[in-house]
Amino acid sequence: MDGTTQSRSNSAGTVQPLASIFSRVGRRFIPSATVFVAWLTIRSLRNRSAASLQNEAFITGYSLATICVFLMLLGLRKRVVSVQLGRLATWQQTHHYLGLLSVGAYALHARFLTTGWLESLLAISFWSIAVSGFIGWYVNRTSPRLLRAVGLQILRQDIPERARRIAMQAHELALASAGKNDSASLADHYRIVLSTFFASRRGLFYRLSPTGSTRRRLLGGLENIDRYLSDEGQVKRREMSLLVQAKDDLDFQSAIQNRVRLWASAHTWLLGCFLVLTVAHVIVVHQFTYSW
Repeated sequence: MDGTTQSRSNSAGTVQPLASIFSRVGRRFIPSATVFVAWLTIRSLRNRSAASLQNEAFITGYSLATICVFLMLLGLRKRVVSVQLGRLATWQQTHHYLGLLSVGAYALHARFLTTGWLESLLAISFWSIAVSGFIGWYVNRTSPRLLRAVGLQILRQDIPERARRIAMQAHELALASAGKNDSASLADHYRIVLSTFFASRRGLFYRLSPTGSTRRRLLGGLENIDRYLSDEGQVKRREMSLLVQAKDDLDFQSAIQNRVRLWASAHTWLLGCFLVLTVAHVIVVHQFTYSW
């Protein structure tokens, strides 16, 4: 390779990472700048309305209501799979930035402190939606990485059947160990400690925030009985440890996948409640405004 060719190769290698960096920056900067410009526009319209002695709350209120309607379109998009309406990832990204704009529009409309029972319910509902939205964004961002950490992803509907097969294997292994003096300790340990783990679902706290503490405790307990087992018994103990790990991996995948669905359902339900309260708020405001 001559000097000119090598120089071109180095230049191409430098241009590609720079293009990738600028592309990533652009994907974040342009939507963020658009949200900021939209917020400035709403703010400018509000100030102009106030300067002309009009009710500026109508500008910010209807802007916020319009943004919320567009936010609901993501839920409709997820249910429409037969029509090509663009990539779902693009819809989700737009939803996130519109969520940020809604927070800014709400701050312009109602500030952060409100009075009145209906307004207070609206405020609680809105900030609950905002918090659940940010949590949902974090869950959606981290869940694929967490699922990849435990190997091949399993479909949610297939997890119960796989868990049942693992429980049967563990039960059969314990029965095979019970008939031998050199591995009876493994059968006793299964009956006292492990049978419930294999046969039952994990608790609510684990399903919301799965950790490896139970896995480490169960594996440590199995290793502690090695001194009571023969070589053949220790082989069975290692098989039981593998089954514990397999069951824990299934529980982890189930928790992560259901957590995504849980936050999405809670977010959608809260948004529906907010829209109902918003309609009531609009009716009350218009009646109060035009009754004078």
